[in-house]
Amino acid sequence: MSDPAPLAGRRAVVTGGGRGIGRATALRLAALGADVAVIARTQSELDEVAAAVSALGVRGLAVRADLTAFDACRAALERAVRDLGGLEILVNNAGWTLTSGFLEEDEAYWRRVVDENLWTAVFCTRVALEWMAGHGGGAIVNVASDAGRVGTAGEAVYSAAKGGVIALTRSLAREMARHQIRVNCVCPGPTDTAVLHENQRDPAHAGKIERMIKLIPLRRVAQPEEIADAVAFFCTDASRYITGQVLSISGGLTMV
Repeated sequence: MSDPAPLAGRRAVVTGGGRGIGRATALRLAALGADVAVIARTQSELDEVAAAVSALGVRGLAVRADLTAFDACRAALERAVRDLGGLEILVNNAGWTLTSGFLEEDEAYWRRVVDENLWTAVFCTRVALEWMAGHGGGAIVNVASDAGRVGTAGEAVYSAAKGGVIALTRSLAREMARHQIRVNCVCPGPTDTAVLHENQRDPAHAGKIERMIKLIPLRRVAQPEEIADAVAFFCTDASRYITGQVLSISGGLTMV
């Protein structure tokens, strides 16, 4: 009989945890027994998720922070470690993009995309590893994108940033294995989140998104909970001999 609470006693941090994939992941980890801190910018969303986590019988913590600034990131992660008493799981989920042509974009947009999708993962991972390396190990799961594996028209810099997250995953998996720290990555395809809806509202890009959805063999976008299930797998001992791996969750849209 499988353990109903395989993450009991473990402490987790989920970035971008206020909605979408982050929210679903926080609740999934909590359902498996982990105490969970969620970090994002919007306090009302964080409070709702933390309350929902607590309602599952574990500790939920809301930490408001802008993770694109290293000092703020360190303060947020250190507060989570202090309040939860440790850290065994980090899910780097924070991210953002729009669908737009490369020649239509400016430097401010590029910097925001790289900051929110790559630097947040670098900063949070550094702080988490400082704890994990000295306390017996842990598991880090990065949420990248299939755009980082195969490239996507209209998301050139986003693809570059997520490609960086994938490379970070593989490099740190090699470097940190001696500390019993596993680092893996999930790459969602189109998922029913606020970012997808934001892009669909733009008439210039809505048609392209619909055409992409029609190319998905399973003929639908993912639900956040379906991404969360894969993240949770990489956090449990069911994946204890898996590190440095990149898993596409795209309904078959990407097969590499």
